[in-house]
Amino acid sequence: MVDSFIDALARPKPVPGGGAAAAHGACVGLALLEKIVQVELLRSLDSSEAEWGKLLQEVKKSASTLLQLRDEDGRAYVRFAQAKTFGKGKKEIFEALRQAIECPIRIMEEASEAVNFVARAGMYCKGHLLSDLLVVCELLRAATSGAHRIAQANLRLTEASPERSEYLDRLEQLFSDSRELYEAVVSAVGQRAGFGEH
Repeated sequence: MVDSFIDALARPKPVPGGGAAAAHGACVGLALLEKIVQVELLRSLDSSEAEWGKLLQEVKKSASTLLQLRDEDGRAYVRFAQAKTFGKGKKEIFEALRQAIECPIRIMEEASEAVNFVARAGMYCKGHLLSDLLVVCELLRAATSGAHRIAQANLRLTEASPERSEYLDRLEQLFSDSRELYEAVVSAVGQRAGFGEH
């Protein structure tokens, strides 16, 4: 089976790049989470059906957003590269660069929010699915870390300014919060799975 995005990613071209790869990784994690939620939904015979159904819709919506961000990351990079290449003014170049910073930040936010879906699924899903949930967590963590690297790199291209400082503060707070959330969810799911036992 040919995956067109993976094929495009492997080509020696600037787009798609690291931000898109991070978003794609989060989409892979959410596809696995969608499978888990659907398995539980098919099993539901009580009031939990509504909760699983709601979670399924949220997971699908998040995956759709990340797919859009995956594609937007490449467009943002192209706009920035063109603005520099064609000698646009500082204001126009900064605006293009701002989009190239905002996109990976939004990937981080979406991937981090998706960790909350894992927490919800982890409270109620069957035990044999918990290890798959931990895989979802790892993919979302990697997506968040990868998008963080891209946002950092793009921020380095900006000149020192109060706006740059605000972006840096926002970025580092988001990364710190996402790591804290990830650790808490992995610990909770891991305990249910018995990974803390010897």
